[in-house]
Parts: sequence; structure tokens; C-alpha cells
Amino acid sequence: MTTALVILIGLTAIGASPASADPGGPVAPNLDQHCAVQNSGSGPMTIAIPVDRITLNVESVGYAPVNSTVTAFYTISGSTKTGTATGAFDTARKNATFNFSVSNPPPGATLTVTYQVWWHDFGVYYSNFVSAPLAPCTLDNTTYADASTWNDYVTVTGVSQRCETVDIGVGGRHAYVREDIVTVNVAHGSSYWPSWYAGRSVWADYWIVGQKTYTSGASGVFDSDGKATLSFVIIAPTTGAELDVLASGQAGSRTFPGHSWATIAC
Repeated sequence: MTTALVILIGLTAIGASPASADPGGPVAPNLDQHCAVQNSGSGPMTIAIPVDRITLNVESVGYAPVNSTVTAFYTISGSTKTGTATGAFDTARKNATFNFSVSNPPPGATLTVTYQVWWHDFGVYYSNFVSAPLAPCTLDNTTYADASTWNDYVTVTGVSQRCETVDIGVGGRHAYVREDIVTVNVAHGSSYWPSWYAGRSVWADYWIVGQKTYTSGASGVFDSDGKATLSFVIIAPTTGAELDVLASGQAGSRTFPGHSWATIAC
């Protein structure tokens, strides 16, 4: 589904001029919304609540990612719902990713996600926001996914899982733990030739609903076809929890994100 993208940029820097509002500017944003159902309470008091999972990925384009601070927050028109998260650009991946969960999203509202970046070494401050219609998540509509501002330069083409039980006991004593071995297939999108990706770094990270930040999963390189297969292990996974997989792939001087949701099967 296509939505309008509204971008407003403010840039103040020592010795820098205002940037243009294009994806190749100092910060390239990607915004995604994902509808799900979250259970609240327990036993006979359990209530199913529709939620909108909001993901913002931003890339440091104009400046080195080191010594940075990124703050992201969202607002919803006509609502008091809001949320704030703080992080930093990863020095290797050159990006930062934030997730928010909005329960019972009000229909017909507008979502605005603002991000503010400080590059401390350069004395640069940058502010931007992305606005789009809030996803119409209801108990009857759990398949809505609006990725209109999420580019397709890198795609997560498949997420598979293998469940195992491992004995971690010592000295003849047995202690078993469940593991979820997650395999992620990553590929270049239609916008670039495979050769642009060949031999370049690629990462697969993940976020599980309830955690504060992404966890580093696995790293590798693209093959000559611009594809990669990466695997990581989740120890003692929460069965049925939502798993958000983020792939970061390098091409040229840029790092592009790929994004996919799955349900933990183990």
C-alpha cells in the first residue's frame, strides 16, 4: 500500500550548509508498520489487543557513524500515545534501528516519527521526521504491512527455524536448554546489480518483542550473485513471540536494510 511521505529537515552544523530533503542526505530513513495481536493478562483474564509494531531504520550517510547519539520518538494525531528511544549508529553497519509498539491504534490517525542525530566529533545536529497514516490494526486485520518507505535494495528472502535441545550440564549432571537456530537468506534488491554487493559485508540482527534493542545475530559477505545465508542461535526462546529480523547489507558506500517478521517456533 502506498502512503505519502512527508520529510522536514533541519540541519545546523559548524561549517556546514543545509542539506536537501532526499534519501541520500545525511540520514536516510526507512519506516515500517506491522500489525499483530498481543495478549495482556493471564488465564481467564487474558485479553487480545491489536498492536502496531513501528520500525524506524536510519543510516548515517553524510558523516562517519562514530561518536553519535540518535533519539527517536513518535506521536499520533489526536492521541496522547507517544514513545521515545535513544541509541547510536553502529560503527560497522552505519545504521540504527528503533521499534515501538502502539496498542489499539486509533483509526484514521497520522503517525509521525521524529529522529534527532548528534555527531559529536563533527559538531553536527540533524533533525527530521517521517509522517504516514497509522496502520489500521484491529483483531480482524493482522496482515496489514505498510513498507512504502522501506527501500528494496536489500531483501530478506526467507527466514527458517530449527529447534534443538542441548545438554549444557557439567560433570555428569544434565541441564537442558532449548535453542532456536534461525537461518536468514538475504539478497540484493532489483535496484542494483549483484556485483555491487559481491564480497561486501552483510549482517543479520534480531529484535524480540519485549526487548529494548536489537541483538547482534550473525555476519558474513555477499557471494558473486549478491546473496548471503546467515544463521544465529536464540537460547531459551519464548515460544510464539514475534521475531523481527533486520539484515544490513553494504553496497558501494551505503548500507541498506532488509526487514522481515516471523513467529518463534521453538
